[in-house]
Amino acid sequence: MKRGLFVLALGACVPALGSTDAVVSRPRILAVRADPAEAKPGARVTLTALVASPRGMVTAPAIAWTFCTAPKPLTEDNVVSSACLDGSSSIPAGDGAAIIATTPPAGCSLFGPIAPPGGARPRDPDVTGGYYQPLRADLAGSDATFALLRIICDLANAPAASAAAFAAAYRPNQNPKLLPVVATVDGAGVALSSIPAGARVKLTASWPAASVETYAHYDAASDTVTSKRESMSLSWYATAGMLDTEATGRAEDDPATLSNNTWTAAPTAGTAFLWIVLRDSRGGVDYASYELTVVGR
Repeated sequence: MKRGLFVLALGACVPALGSTDAVVSRPRILAVRADPAEAKPGARVTLTALVASPRGMVTAPAIAWTFCTAPKPLTEDNVVSSACLDGSSSIPAGDGAAIIATTPPAGCSLFGPIAPPGGARPRDPDVTGGYYQPLRADLAGSDATFALLRIICDLANAPAASAAAFAAAYRPNQNPKLLPVVATVDGAGVALSSIPAGARVKLTASWPAASVETYAHYDAASDTVTSKRESMSLSWYATAGMLDTEATGRAEDDPATLSNNTWTAAPTAGTAFLWIVLRDSRGGVDYASYELTVVGR
């Protein structure tokens, strides 16, 4: 599952991926970045929200942050437990567009491989071997938004030798880096400040090769520590015009370090805003915001 951003409306049963709506028609949180991208429960992390609106990026949004402490029951299909909407299952983390917060110390028992209180079944890791602490971000006037912060947990039910080998080989995830977008029309470069009206603009997002990390992975079936390579995904958003697709990316076995999308400009002059969010498969995030100026032909 892509570790992205999720929107949960009050009273809803199943949250929807935030990236499924590429048109920004109201203020909303598009991404949450944690620095560091992966840390042990109880560590201090810096949390920064990317908030977009039809008028561009919101620089000083009013956001209330809380950590959810309710494990998701196996009977629920939600990304997070419905109890995460209950104040009794939340720990206040701070207020503002960017905060420094201490993650709940019990994360590996509530959301990881350690059996939680009451004898409930521990969580299973995702395909990268990771576990995630739910974080709620409430933007004034918008639905509740959840991000999943990757946490470091020890291997459970693994032989001591395998656990030691994994601990020695594993390196916590680092956030990827998104390079400046490149725009072309009919194969020729075009400035974002002078896009012809109605043009189909090829947008190329890229990242350094070092942003795609190789990481240690424990295979319980064979009791071996192997290595895997991150996949990369991009979410695209705009306030006007039309994007060909809402999401692109590269699989873990694809060495390419770029991804393309096409944006069709409006037929008349005006201004639009574009956001690109880059995520690696272990929960790392980077993003960029652009102003697009459409001019008459």
